[in-house]
Amino acid sequence: MDVHSSDLLGLPEIRERLSREAGTEPGRLLALALAPSGDGEEVDRRRRETAEAAVLDRLGAARPASAPDVRDLLGIVAPGGVLDPDELAQVALLAEVSGEVATSVLSTDEPLPLLREVADRVDVDTLVNLANLIRAALDGRGGLRDDASPELADARSRLNRLRGSAHSLLRELAVRLRTHLQETFMTERGGRPVLAVKASSRSAVPGIVHDGSGSGQTIFVEPMALVEANNRVREVEAIEREEVARILVRLSGSVAERSNEVDAAVEALGVIDLALARAALARRMKAVAVEPGRDVVIKQARHPLLDPATAVPIDIDLDGLRVLLVSGPNTGGKTVALKTIGLLSLMHQCGLWVPAECARLPVFDQITADIGDEQSIAASLSTFSGHLRVIQSILDRVGDRSLVLLDEVMAGTDPTEGAALAIAVLERLIARGALVVTTTHAAELKSWAAERASAENAAVGFDPGTLAPTYTLVRGVPGPSNALQIAARLGLDEAIIADAHARLTPERRQLAGIVDEAQRARAAAERDRLTAAAERNAAEVAARDAQVRERDLARERDRVRASMDDERA
Repeated sequence: MDVHSSDLLGLPEIRERLSREAGTEPGRLLALALAPSGDGEEVDRRRRETAEAAVLDRLGAARPASAPDVRDLLGIVAPGGVLDPDELAQVALLAEVSGEVATSVLSTDEPLPLLREVADRVDVDTLVNLANLIRAALDGRGGLRDDASPELADARSRLNRLRGSAHSLLRELAVRLRTHLQETFMTERGGRPVLAVKASSRSAVPGIVHDGSGSGQTIFVEPMALVEANNRVREVEAIEREEVARILVRLSGSVAERSNEVDAAVEALGVIDLALARAALARRMKAVAVEPGRDVVIKQARHPLLDPATAVPIDIDLDGLRVLLVSGPNTGGKTVALKTIGLLSLMHQCGLWVPAECARLPVFDQITADIGDEQSIAASLSTFSGHLRVIQSILDRVGDRSLVLLDEVMAGTDPTEGAALAIAVLERLIARGALVVTTTHAAELKSWAAERASAENAAVGFDPGTLAPTYTLVRGVPGPSNALQIAARLGLDEAIIADAHARLTPERRQLAGIVDEAQRARAAAERDRLTAAAERNAAEVAARDAQVRERDLARERDRVRASMDDERA
């Protein structure tokens, strides 16, 4: 797939949203790396995975909790490296979460063949045992528990006693030597307890000088009476460190022995989490599953990156076409329609559902787009040159399974020559079998599309009364540019408008009149349809009210008859 076109159409923003729905680091990484596939079987597998995940989402199944991607840690232990307690805790968390997720998928009664297949790759028992082994040794504060081994428990018990004795002795010395001390507090230098002794009392406090103050008035002395006690503390501290290192080596070795199982768990967790993220994003977007088909048919499609409260849904029907030529005024929604088709196709081939009422899409091997200004000052390319470069690149690689999206094809040059070039390019794309959606203002292209059997015009909606866009897409008619009408509405001098209108060729005026009349007729037909629909709804309500009234009268009649019978009796 063309990465540049995917970026133009907005796929990176969709990936970012998808990554925020993932609960684990493996799932987030897969979401950010997700790329559309051109393989029909792969797209179908992704589609079915999302459908299975949607079942779990509807059932309210627990989402995966935060879990790290520990594959880099497996790379440390593989050659015999050692993990620290925090890194071991990450492995334990990954083992616990992946085991819980796999168990949740395997224990559901719903038919989830694809997700079950993924969950089966997780060796839950091995992971639970590994997590328990690690958790039994960690204290939850970045260190090891005292009972991580008998040797560690003994070393720490001895260490506590020796430290207590050393501190008691230091306090006794501080009391006895207080007249020689600068301060009564006790501190450390180089990890050994010392007293803050007045420099003038150096001879009164025999011991090892570890440091001095900046002023030279204070020296920090480890009294000789304390040296032996501190040496014993240091000896046991060394024993403790050796035992901690031995335990970390043992635990790291256990991770290395189970590295295949941990690696498989990371991959499986990522796949399941990604599927659940796709389902969660579909729910958030009010999206629907895409039906596989040969043609592009989407009802009430909404661009997923627009505000859903203001975005106007459009119907996109390319059934039986090779080229759809979208025309109409600026700001009418032509480019949005183009991007909607492209982005929803990319989402489908990523296994995502699309925001629409219903959708049927094929699998394209190429989705390419030329949208926006490709001008490059650094490369000395004009806008037209930039478009030519992109279109040549498209022509070099498209085939009969390609979707090509062209915004203002061959604009930026002489209108007549540009239109001729555009028609030639479209004919070449038709010959290659590509499906093309393009926008234009050129009357020559509109005429070509009206006459070409495999091409068709479409117009973005426009209210001829207010000259305001309706952001709908109507197939079968070209859209007027309405440049003169819009200029008049924006206050351009009427004499200039009249002069410009007089300069149009009779053919252009006739074509503009026909298109404008068609637009007005379509708007009138739409108003008539809405009026008829409102009248039909009112008639249906009246009919229901009449039926209710008729039933009420029948019940009243039956009650009166029953009362008369009782009176006669």
